[in-house]
Amino acid sequence: MTTRISEFFHEWMGWCPNATTKRTAPTAIAIPPVTITPSRPDNGAGGSGRLDRGVNLALGSLQILIWNGRLLWFSILTGLVLVFSLAATFGLQYLSGINPVAGFGLDTGTLPVLVAKGSALWLTLTFTSQFVFVFCSAILLAGLITSVSFLFAGRTALVREGLTSAGNHLLPIAGWSAVYATVATLQSVVVYLFPENLFLAFIAGIFFLPLGFITLFVIPLIVLEERDLASAVRESLSLIRKTWGETLLGFFVYIVIWFVVAIITLIPAAAIGFPSGNPQLMSLSMALYLLALMIMMMIYSTAVGIFLVGLYSYAKTGRIPAQFEGKQVVKVPA
Repeated sequence: MTTRISEFFHEWMGWCPNATTKRTAPTAIAIPPVTITPSRPDNGAGGSGRLDRGVNLALGSLQILIWNGRLLWFSILTGLVLVFSLAATFGLQYLSGINPVAGFGLDTGTLPVLVAKGSALWLTLTFTSQFVFVFCSAILLAGLITSVSFLFAGRTALVREGLTSAGNHLLPIAGWSAVYATVATLQSVVVYLFPENLFLAFIAGIFFLPLGFITLFVIPLIVLEERDLASAVRESLSLIRKTWGETLLGFFVYIVIWFVVAIITLIPAAAIGFPSGNPQLMSLSMALYLLALMIMMMIYSTAVGIFLVGLYSYAKTGRIPAQFEGKQVVKVPA
């Protein structure tokens, strides 16, 4: 048993110098800084071509993740970052006397308001927690992108090597994280200082969608092309014009799969907890359901990162990586 556990950590985390890599054929993508021979051109164009590419990229990313399970370490690390973010958010809300779940009348505690919402201290703590969350998430995404680019080049996708590469781009990643943290802080100001203005809260809530969409390729450009932040933002705008259809269709596929899995997962939780009428059992079943959703979110974060690399490669070369069609796959033993 001890030997098996040791083998698991060596193989999955990538610290074993003798970890083996199997591949069926040479890879076919050009992802800087790795130089590879281009694959065959994509068939089709226009609406049907975008549909095929979007679906292939989304489903292919899940397939690649299944074949290369060590990439799930990025999911686990993302989960830890998410737990920190939730703890920091609820902790600050508790100290500020803010209801953590609006509309449920939850008790914020018997402590007096220690941090007045809207104060300089409140803004500082809000920005800091947001910055740490975004920065850590961006580092993990950068590491994942590097590992997947190695995978497409026929190399072993080492978690350690990906994170080390991400560490070489701390300055532009920190700059981008500061931008996102600032926007998130402004969103918190709107939501918590003007809770009665539902329209304003709605606008603040959806502001991240266009921001995230037009800057989708910022982290890949920083990591794979050594771009500075300003250049990465400009180039991201150019790339999203080429791939907006594939991007929207790919995320639509993720949403559909998420919805189906969420419904299927809810059935046993509802069937066990609610018919019993036992408050403790109902709470336990819902807690397990929320835990399942969180795990699914963690896995999705890694799949989306793989999807992003494929999308970036298509935007740069005009070809979908063959790995997304299951034709040239680097399989890593667990």
